[in-house]
Formats: sequence, C-alpha cells, structure tokens
Amino acid sequence: MDIITFFTYYYDTLFWETIRHIEIILYSIPFAVVLGVTTGFLISNRPRLSRVVIAIAGIIMTIPSLALFGIMVVLLAPFNLGLGITPAVFAITIYSLLPIIRNTSTALNEVDPAIIEAARGMGLSPLQILLKIKAPLSIPVIMAGIRNAMVLGVSVATFAFLVAAGGMGYFIFSGISRSNLPMVLTGALIISILGISINYALMRLERLITPRGLTMETQKGTAT
Repeated sequence: MDIITFFTYYYDTLFWETIRHIEIILYSIPFAVVLGVTTGFLISNRPRLSRVVIAIAGIIMTIPSLALFGIMVVLLAPFNLGLGITPAVFAITIYSLLPIIRNTSTALNEVDPAIIEAARGMGLSPLQILLKIKAPLSIPVIMAGIRNAMVLGVSVATFAFLVAAGGMGYFIFSGISRSNLPMVLTGALIISILGISINYALMRLERLITPRGLTMETQKGTAT
C-alpha cells in the first residue's frame, strides 16, 4: 500500500489524530510560555538564581522524553490522572521550558546598557525600564525560544500516544509494530508539516509584535 492509498483509506483517522495532536500542543505550550517567560523575567537580574534555574531546566532536558512521560504517568497515577492527555501536557510543558527560560533571561540581560542608562536619566523606574524598554527589545530572542519550544513540543508529543493521549504517535508506533512503512511515513510527514506550519505562524506573529524601529534596524543590518 502506497502513501496515497493509505491516505484514502485512513483519512478519517488521520484527521482526528491530527486534531488530537494539535490539541495536546495547544494545551501544553501556553503553559510552557507563561511559566518560561515569567521565570525568565524573574531571574534576569539575579545571576546566581539564573544559573541554578537554567541548570535545572538543562538537566530536565537531558532526560529522555519517553522516560519523562513515564515519570509523569507514575506521579499522576495516585490522582487517577496517570493516563490520557494530562501526563502528556505535563511532560511536554516541562520539556519545553529550557529554550524559553534561557532565551528570555539572555535577551533581557543583553539590552544595550547605554539604552538603560538613558531610560534611567529620563526618570523611568526599574519596572518601567523592564516593561517599556527591555521587554520590547527582547521580543525577537524570546520568540526564537518559543518557536524552538513549540517545534520541539510537536515532535515530543508523538510519545503522547504511549500514555493513551492519542496524536500522530498512533501512526508512528503502530506502523513500526506492523512494519508498515506508509503508516510511519504518513505520521512523520504530518508531524513535520505541523512543525513547519507552527514555526512559520510564530515568525509572522513575531513580525507583528516586534517594535517597528527594531524591525527596520534589523532589515538595514541584513541589507548591509
């Protein structure tokens, strides 16, 4: 059976498992963005705490994603939440934190000191400097971290099938167990398309929310 024939026979299942995969991502990544960006803001002016937090997030990233799903199943089992979408959401959220925290903290700390001094000279408070100066100038780097986290989340969500959450992992793992190449290729292709589409959509969003002056400066630098 080739991929075209496979699509013809399984289009209904493909549609619903794709929706389920997107649903898992839509539940997971907003939590990761809120937690990651907030943490990045809180640790940006605390070097010691920043190193500790980023180190912990880095250690979590070294845990194999399948093992992390298993850990979530065990931890949530006493609450009758060990299977389904809940452990998948927890695992993907935790796994996606590092790039967001790291990029947010780094971006806020790399704002030109001359700009900060000028803002202080104008009488802006530290909070105003953070919200009106640092945050807008940091948007491109923060968004890069969010894009990385979302593309990573799309990939890691494949393992959600193993904890009864559904998603495109159904085609990957079922195809492997059946030695069905079109099934595996179809799942991999749809996951790739989802990752590319989400990355493109976030790039468009980044252009919309990035300050106009910063965008123009970047374009000039590229042209040069």
